[in-house]
Amino acid sequence: MENDKKMDITQHRIGVFDSGIGGLSVLKELLKTFPEAQYYYFSDDAHAPYGPKSDEFITDRSFKITQELVDQGPELIVVACNTATAASIDALRAHYPNMTFVGVEPYLNAIYKETTPAKMVVLTTESTGKSERFKRLKERLDPIGFIDNFSLKNLARMVEEFYYDPGLEAQFDRELELELAPLQGKNYTHAILGCTHYPLVRNKIEMILNLKTLSPCPYVAQRVRELSVKDNEVLSPADHEFYFYSSSKPGWTKKDRDNFLGPFKK
Repeated sequence: MENDKKMDITQHRIGVFDSGIGGLSVLKELLKTFPEAQYYYFSDDAHAPYGPKSDEFITDRSFKITQELVDQGPELIVVACNTATAASIDALRAHYPNMTFVGVEPYLNAIYKETTPAKMVVLTTESTGKSERFKRLKERLDPIGFIDNFSLKNLARMVEEFYYDPGLEAQFDRELELELAPLQGKNYTHAILGCTHYPLVRNKIEMILNLKTLSPCPYVAQRVRELSVKDNEVLSPADHEFYFYSSSKPGWTKKDRDNFLGPFKK
């Protein structure tokens, strides 16, 4: 009898971090696209949101968080924060040359994918909107200025607060109306969501502004899988949980994959 050939089974480990819970919008897509991986999510909620903070502060936090994730043994780290990507990803790649980083940037190339007439605005945090990386990206992908940019001062903070206190929904809805008021009457057909917090409330944004929202999160998840999985690779099933770290309550805990989006699950 021939001996059964033993197959090598791979367990992938992926680190993910954000200023808070915004990166859960990326994790949601990762769990759909690459469910076999084990995930380590770092929420820097003690310092959220990053939008109003300096690049130096954000980069310092990004380095501290990355080292905590590296200690968990991942093969790839997702910088699941537009602001941290803009401020820090180049420095992270230089400092950790053996680590693969995938960042999140506003989905400006959506301009080339829409086949129907469109009027677009990209919604960012203040820090992302002012960053040189974002400006270069916009100049490269939108040289004629087809896409308007509007920075939302409070939305990331509002989403954080709503996540941890779902009873604030009525207050959140009122504040969201005020936050988006300057965009009313502009006749935008599409809003590109340039902060990972924003897809968590995309249905509310679409309803208030009567437009379609576009998010890079599914494409980020697909890129992570492409970089991680080799052809004909046999993947081991993952746990039904993922690891979660909160900087406001330091220490790794486990969260159920089916029950982590709180008020944003619907």
